[in-house]
Amino acid sequence: MVKKILIFSAGASGIEILELINQINKNKKEYDVIGFVDDEKIKKNIYGIKVFNSKKIPKKKIYAICGIMDPHLREKIINKEIKKRFKMVNLIHPNTKIPKSSKLGEGNVIFDNVHISYKVNLGNHCIISNFSDIGHNLQSKDFLTIMPGTILGGNCKIGKKVLFGAGTIVSQNVIIGNNCKIGTSSLISKNLSNNVSVVNHKRQIYSKINIKK
Repeated sequence: MVKKILIFSAGASGIEILELINQINKNKKEYDVIGFVDDEKIKKNIYGIKVFNSKKIPKKKIYAICGIMDPHLREKIINKEIKKRFKMVNLIHPNTKIPKSSKLGEGNVIFDNVHISYKVNLGNHCIISNFSDIGHNLQSKDFLTIMPGTILGGNCKIGKKVLFGAGTIVSQNVIIGNNCKIGTSSLISKNLSNNVSVVNHKRQIYSKINIKK
């Protein structure tokens, strides 16, 4: 049975989820996107799909997914607008395989070319972007955001509302607390307590190139 679904976010991440659903539907139609939900978008439709204000959402028995990348804002929207009103789904790209020994919560979004190893335990409402690698026995709480190309080593423990910037590498056995924000291309090799921000300050040199004509 085809599931009717709303995408919360009509921005870039919402459109990426629409493309993910299109890929899922290629072999067999599983979802019918009936609209985006976004109070900040002026456009009435995107790619021919209606954009709803949160106060004017259709009152039907439908599913919903939240595409907002900011973990804190995603938690707020899910608790306020989604949890009590809609059914949850996990959206997983067809070329991403989940081992039988791994467990997922609900409301998760996993994009293409993600590798998930064995005995991974992923919480609820997490987003894992493309070309990421999740090591064996990793445990994550809810509202995790992983940007593209991130590598998380085996046996890591990830707290609630953690964001990993693109290209981040986390060594094996690392424990990361709640509400941490890891900047792009960071290397994390030690434990982080709650509420830590990590910024990768690589020295970069910019200079003009003189081209002889």
